[in-house]
Amino acid sequence: RSCGDNGKKSTTKKKTKKKKQQTYPPYVLERTDVFCRGGNLHVTIRVIDRPEESDDEAQAKDDTMQCESAAAPTSHSDERTAALTEFLSKLSDAVRRDAFRNVASSVLQERMRAVLPSLNAVAFVADGSILPRRSGASSLPMSSPPAIPFEAPGGSPMKKTLEVDMGKLARYLPDAVNGSSSKVSITGLVIPEGVTLIAGGGYHGKSTLLRTIAAGVYDKLPGDGRERCVTDRNALTVRAEDGRYVSNCNVSAFISNLPAPPGSIAALDTSQFSTREASGSTSQASNTSEAIEMGASAMLVDEDVSAANFMARDGRMRALVMDESITPFLYRVNGIYNSLGISSVVVVGGVGDWLDVPQHVIKLDRYVATDATKKAESISRQFSHGHVQYAGRGVVHRLQWDGDRTPLQRRPTSESLEWFRDSDVSLLEGGGRAALRGDGFHRDGDEEEEEEEEEDDDLGVIDMSRCEQLLGKAQQLYGCALCVAWLLEEARARSPTLGTRGLLNKLDEALDENGMEELLLSSAGEDASDVNDESLSSLESFRTEGLLESLGFAYRPRRCEVAMALMRTRGIRFENIPEVDDGTEAAKEREAERKKAQLAALWANRRKGRNQQ
Repeated sequence: RSCGDNGKKSTTKKKTKKKKQQTYPPYVLERTDVFCRGGNLHVTIRVIDRPEESDDEAQAKDDTMQCESAAAPTSHSDERTAALTEFLSKLSDAVRRDAFRNVASSVLQERMRAVLPSLNAVAFVADGSILPRRSGASSLPMSSPPAIPFEAPGGSPMKKTLEVDMGKLARYLPDAVNGSSSKVSITGLVIPEGVTLIAGGGYHGKSTLLRTIAAGVYDKLPGDGRERCVTDRNALTVRAEDGRYVSNCNVSAFISNLPAPPGSIAALDTSQFSTREASGSTSQASNTSEAIEMGASAMLVDEDVSAANFMARDGRMRALVMDESITPFLYRVNGIYNSLGISSVVVVGGVGDWLDVPQHVIKLDRYVATDATKKAESISRQFSHGHVQYAGRGVVHRLQWDGDRTPLQRRPTSESLEWFRDSDVSLLEGGGRAALRGDGFHRDGDEEEEEEEEEDDDLGVIDMSRCEQLLGKAQQLYGCALCVAWLLEEARARSPTLGTRGLLNKLDEALDENGMEELLLSSAGEDASDVNDESLSSLESFRTEGLLESLGFAYRPRRCEVAMALMRTRGIRFENIPEVDDGTEAAKEREAERKKAQLAALWANRRKGRNQQ
């Protein structure tokens, strides 16, 4: 109630807007407000008391204060305490009811994932799993029916049973998984190491299966439908991202002989490829090279979101366009596995040339999986595409990987590190993009640097909108930006000679030891290992108050997503780490010269013998 101008009390109705309930992704992800230290679990709850008022309500409040000048100030401390106590009591009930069930499910997935190397596999999809989601915008499982539970093809060597010892936690698993003993047996489809194709007609479940494999790098909550589908932690989705930023990336294995840009006489050096706006093919080539540089264990590729000319090129097009700059991924995929040990899982449905390269083929027909490996091999032999020579470099579709084309380890240049010194982190409107703004952005430089900086209006922007394994939504995107800011500060202040992989190792060590709050406290100049509970509860200790007000918390991303965010940060320039000359290259050159001289002597002796005859 409020006082009008005449001093009489009048009643006003307060309009309330029904808030949409916020949903969180069904993945088990480390958060900034929940962490373990010294054997204790810390859960941070922050209450921000900031009531929203309309203009009318604010005016009414002013009128009330004028009319009741003698009124004593009121405190809401007791109300907040009572509300928080009630909330914690309900939270405790929920924890007691669900904690062990969630922990058991997560431990089961971790132990299933640990079994994969012994099976020479990169992923496992359990029988009975519900793979499709309710919609493209939902992470909730589709109801069954109509969803068809997944079933591994019978009689296939890819159908295997995993044995996992769960100990006392076995009692908290669902009856469908748990038997009477502590050991759990789960049957399903194994995705072997090497090159695996997922083929089939349109809308038959190919991409759904690949998305399940991609999501398998995270543990899922019970009820997700895919909580028994696991994938090697370092498997990485690779796709085209036209328009992405690239700096000094070696794409020469896929892109070469590019024409000189207009006004230039020198051809582009694709071993040090840079662009502000990559095309579909060059962006996917960069993503593939960076996956190799990051140490990915497997690449997950869907032709629906790939550049067609990067994926494959048939014989007719080779005959028409003989001087092609692109060596398709199809030609390299076997060499990548044979030389680098990186597997590939590729969804195809329109280009039969892919049948020449896989070790295993999974066919989906009306959402039912079958093993089509033998049939694919028969079709490949029938059409004989795999026996054509490719420019004297070997059999097409199975080119050997050239070690000189393996991406070198890179590091941010010292100039870039100064630009992003003490960066602030923020999320941009539209979703999928974050931004870093460093103190160096406001430096006084020469005119050339200022003009070059003005050319890129998006300096500091990190576009992760098409990174398909960033499943923690805005909270994980914010975590990526925090990690990038930490990496750049670590490189600038303490580890300027480390490459990207070394910096990621440092980040993992810091996060494993101190948790995500390490990133939030680092900008305040505090050491997370010395932080007490009082400083943890202080809003001033955090990098931005916007995290608390808009998101509440941030998720810890995988190191793969952190590396992707770092390499997509506009304005960061990379340089190759100089290789240490251990004499290997010189020895190779001497051996090549020796063989050349030996061969020349052999031919000279043969010619001499003929002349004597």
